[in-house]
Amino acid sequence: MDNYYHNPNLINRRHNQYAVVMFLPSELDAIVAPLRTRYDPDSTLIESHLTVVFPFQSDAPLEDLCDLIRRETKTHPSIQIEFDSMGDFYPTSPVIYWAVRENEQLKGLNSRLYSRLGLTVPHGDFVPHVTIAREISPQRLMLVKEEIIPFLSHEKFYTERIDLVSPLGDRRWVSIRKFPLGK
Repeated sequence: MDNYYHNPNLINRRHNQYAVVMFLPSELDAIVAPLRTRYDPDSTLIESHLTVVFPFQSDAPLEDLCDLIRRETKTHPSIQIEFDSMGDFYPTSPVIYWAVRENEQLKGLNSRLYSRLGLTVPHGDFVPHVTIAREISPQRLMLVKEEIIPFLSHEKFYTERIDLVSPLGDRRWVSIRKFPLGK
């Protein structure tokens, strides 16, 4: 039994955890990162991002997952992402976020990736966003929102790729594959 974690054949049979994200360009990360450092206890676990496919577990070989994602991204054009307001998921979830303006291309990509990967869509409707704060008590919600709102202006960028991310042993999520859109 002691060799279980040292046997590569057995390790590959364990479920691996993944997510599909769009990382923010550096100029937008420069706005968001200081806020996340202050208000999001998970800020050190992953860079500022917009989640396209929420974390999921799979025992499929990595290259099979990559092929499924690649089939979708190779025909999908770059996407213009626009941020325009702040929102929250209270009282369901203690999260304050920078909201993405309605975007049919992004919603379509989200839906098709879930379908290709054979995953059940969690949380009902897809609400694209960048998490700014979490674990804020309901009593402090308005105070924190008032502190954050001056930093979140109307911004936009074009994304030309998505990333498949996975956690390392220290729980930090890192990109393990990049998928250009439309290539």
